[in-house]
Amino acid sequence: MAIELDRLAHLEAILAIQDLNTNFCHYLDHGEIDKLIALFTVDANYSHGTRLSIGIAQIRQLFFQRASAGTRTARHMYSGLKVDFVGPTVATGHSVCMTFADNSRPPISPATPFLVADFFDEYVRESDGRWLIAKRHIERIFVDSKNNGPIGQPANS
Repeated sequence: MAIELDRLAHLEAILAIQDLNTNFCHYLDHGEIDKLIALFTVDANYSHGTRLSIGIAQIRQLFFQRASAGTRTARHMYSGLKVDFVGPTVATGHSVCMTFADNSRPPISPATPFLVADFFDEYVRESDGRWLIAKRHIERIFVDSKNNGPIGQPANS
């Protein structure tokens, strides 16, 4: 059930959540793992397909595994962020993320999307006022034929 915040609180929360999603894409694309991890709550759930990472330690391990997999160039762009407030400190979100990725250095041609996915999120405002990702579930919508599935996904899934 969505609630209404006062106008200023609503605008501040929307801008903070947009910034959170922008930072997620930027830090992921530029290998800034510590900054990326800081966007999640300590007990966050991060899932993609059958892969599920629970808590900061597992999420950190996943992103370090991704960063150490060799030469990889990726750019993630999100759009269409829809936010609903469940309470003054909890919100849900849905956005679309388009990813371009290849195991080579730029410039890369052709520029074909590697993945278009829906992000289903839960955000929590911490006591210090920061909004963080408590849950992120990624559902694949359009998948390039070279895309073998999420990094870290269990085999045979």
